Amino acid sequence: MTNNKRYHNTYQSKLEVSKTSKIDYLIKESRYSEALTLIDKKLEKEKSADNWNLKGIILDKLNEYEKSAESFSKALAINEKSEIKVNKANTLYKWAKIAYFPEGNYEKAIELVNEAMEIMPPENDLSEYYFLKGEILEALGEYIESKKSFLIAYEKFDELEIFEKDVDYLKNTDDTLIIVTGYHYYNYTPEENQIVELRKEDDNEHDKDAIAIYFNENKIGYVANSEYTLIDEVESASKIRKKINENSKAKILFNYLDSYLIAKLL
Repeated sequence: MTNNKRYHNTYQSKLEVSKTSKIDYLIKESRYSEALTLIDKKLEKEKSADNWNLKGIILDKLNEYEKSAESFSKALAINEKSEIKVNKANTLYKWAKIAYFPEGNYEKAIELVNEAMEIMPPENDLSEYYFLKGEILEALGEYIESKKSFLIAYEKFDELEIFEKDVDYLKNTDDTLIIVTGYHYYNYTPEENQIVELRKEDDNEHDKDAIAIYFNENKIGYVANSEYTLIDEVESASKIRKKINENSKAKILFNYLDSYLIAKLL
């Protein structure tokens, strides 16, 4: 039968819609509970990959993502068709979004999105998956991996390569590194390789270890010295204070994680 019109011809009216077509029709009409009942009956007779896949689709429509993923897994155990992999990956992605928000179960969310990305056939676009992964990793405080995921999501692969080099440098360098803080307040626009001067500010009433930073005789910021402006790989103003004199300089290197302007002592 090629359409859903009701025929008056006696012979035609006796034609039956196949079970699968009926299920497809119910899905199209958003009658998912009825479709689920029919597919369960089919599965009692034939536990095929196609039937398990169809059940997974119905459960996905019902927002039963865990059960849906289980059905797709049973289908894949019989036949590892690309279509079924895509279906399972998309269900895992939706489940990960719910685990991330509103549930706030970040560990579960990252587990699910990683599984989804692993199972998705390579020819498919994973931009949305990487974006979600970036959000979850950010919530987990994994800022380096989060930024990598966002850069991949936006296909900024040149920036990714530079960022990975910066991360490697911070982890392995023997240079003494500092963070320039407050430069937005002084309207300073940093440029890579600029040489700046470091000057102790003994009369600073807020920080006895304060070290001001100058460029072309204009103050452009301070060496970071408080916990919330520092990262593990750099030295604080208090730690480098004894190392510097009136001629001490530093070189601007790069902006790290969009939050920390890194420089090295010369």
